[in-house]
Amino acid sequence: ARLLAAAGDDVDSATQLVLYTVGAEGPMRASALAASVHADLSTVSRQAAALVSRGLLQRQADQHDGRASLLAVTAAGRVAIDRHEQGRQAFFEAVLSGWTSAEMSQFARQLERFTVAYEHTHTQLMNERERRQATPSHSPSTEEGPAA
Repeated sequence: ARLLAAAGDDVDSATQLVLYTVGAEGPMRASALAASVHADLSTVSRQAAALVSRGLLQRQADQHDGRASLLAVTAAGRVAIDRHEQGRQAFFEAVLSGWTSAEMSQFARQLERFTVAYEHTHTQLMNERERRQATPSHSPSTEEGPAA
């Protein structure tokens, strides 16, 4: 958020994620975009509409399904992404300016370790949540105990 504010860009961080994702993955349907950013379709549709109205995304016909449209980054959207990336790069260069190569290597190893553990734990939690939601719950009054 601080980087966005410093860049003078009024694209909020959630909307920036939508713009970055389309920029990185290429033209895509809003439903695929929602899945990619782990958000519900209505939220992503609202964010995409804001980016379309600002000229950062555009809607294109889907060549495989004439009823659907794809979201694609415009030239202005690419400039916004590049400008934000340059600001982000400069910020982190300033943050790490006093670090030795050994310190940066150690930090990179620890960050990688953290990221792997985070992803593993998050995946387990999401899988468990899906299992619980897929399993019909039984109310205590309808459950029967062991046969006598």
